[in-house]
Amino acid sequence: MDEHITVLLIDDQSIIAEAIRRMLSSEIDIAFHYCSDPTHALKAAANCQPTVILQDLVMPQMDGLLLVEFLRSQDVSTCHTPLIVLSSKEDPVIKAKAFALGANDYLVKLPDARELIARIRYHSKAYVNFLKRQEAEALFKAEILRQAAYIEQVGKVTTAASDVERDAFQPDKLIEVADRSDELGQLARVFTNMVRTVKAREQEMLEANQQLEELLTAYERFVPNDYLRFLRKKSITDVQLGDHVSKVMGVMFSDIRSFTTLSESMTAKENFAFVNSYLSQVSPEIRNHHGLIVKFLGDGMMAVFPEGADDGLAAGVATLKAVDRFNEARQSSAAQPIRVGIGIHLGQMMLGMVGEANRMQGDAFSDAINLTARLEGLTKFYGVSLLISGQVLDHLSHPEKYQIRFLDRAIVKGRSEPIAVYEILDGECEAVRSLKLQTQSDFEQGIEHYRTGDLASARKSFKNVITAHPRDKTAQHYLERVEILRDRGIPDHWNGIWTFSEK
Repeated sequence: MDEHITVLLIDDQSIIAEAIRRMLSSEIDIAFHYCSDPTHALKAAANCQPTVILQDLVMPQMDGLLLVEFLRSQDVSTCHTPLIVLSSKEDPVIKAKAFALGANDYLVKLPDARELIARIRYHSKAYVNFLKRQEAEALFKAEILRQAAYIEQVGKVTTAASDVERDAFQPDKLIEVADRSDELGQLARVFTNMVRTVKAREQEMLEANQQLEELLTAYERFVPNDYLRFLRKKSITDVQLGDHVSKVMGVMFSDIRSFTTLSESMTAKENFAFVNSYLSQVSPEIRNHHGLIVKFLGDGMMAVFPEGADDGLAAGVATLKAVDRFNEARQSSAAQPIRVGIGIHLGQMMLGMVGEANRMQGDAFSDAINLTARLEGLTKFYGVSLLISGQVLDHLSHPEKYQIRFLDRAIVKGRSEPIAVYEILDGECEAVRSLKLQTQSDFEQGIEHYRTGDLASARKSFKNVITAHPRDKTAQHYLERVEILRDRGIPDHWNGIWTFSEK
């Protein structure tokens, strides 16, 4: 079916028809037809088969609302054709009646040409798609009937085979089947080979159904049902290139620390087995907290949380606990434990289908994604497991549920505005978490002295932290910064914000 647009105007005023004709004259894919007498509307529609009908509500030959009801009758060809009613004024009561009778749209004439064309295109496209669906359904039903007839005839042959075994076969029962010119007809005529062939065909059908079920299951692994529901799609067959949803979402990046070094000690097969084993442990925690895994990034992943910050942070903590369980299993087999870095941010994102007609996949786009990747990278610099941005903290429903340590205000590479960086201690092992909580007062005092430029006091506070917790990498970095500032001098307008030159 060609996707052309055919407009039928029903209006007793030829001056209106001429005006609309001019509005549409520049649109080469829109054909315009005009009917001045509403009593001839069905005949005109049958002649031009419109994809959109424009109808006046005030005509001397017939009441406009009666014509709407008439065009929407189930026994006429226009019952599903998009109907835009035209009125001389904005009348809510008339508009409501028109919609109640089945009108699709309402415009005060004469409308703006751009608006009219846009609405015509919108309704026409929806109608053409509706007709395509009807055509596809009709073809599908015809194919089902054809298959049903075929299966019925196979049944006759199968029954005949049983009758042969019981010495009760009646040749006239296979006359219709034998008249076929295909393989089944030949088998009916050469009956001794028929049963074997039919049984083989039945087995093929069973295998085909099994393959179809397996294929649908495989599709779900590439485009999960949760992803389809988020895109408001019922089935994988409904997904189109460019389908997307835009909203504020939480986003998480995670990555295994020093994976390159770890992978060098394994074969390619062992690398795949290790990564898949790891992902099978942590991925369920994303789903358990209403997250969608957008993509796997080798030894890491990117996930979004449509309901926001709470789900994202809960999933981050749960992921680290899953890593602890994963490490326990590795240590029981004398394998080296792994460390994971997680960054979580919040922002406006578009999540949908990208690619081209023959190959597409789910992906997400947003500046917030780039910033989240930077946050995940900063976990290596600070020597921590889980970082969140200030935006995440601001949107937590119950931040008091978590043990949170403010780390820094920094400008990451590729950005000009600083972000607040916080460490979530809940996912750390008990020994590390206890030391960080024990030294938190000195750590916070050190940051405040650092921010105000009191380098001596800052150095003293961070020294206290290092004395109690020598492996606090963040405190060590602050001591290094203090030394740099002492050597170079504190810049003018110092506010404690540090700029990173690397990712």
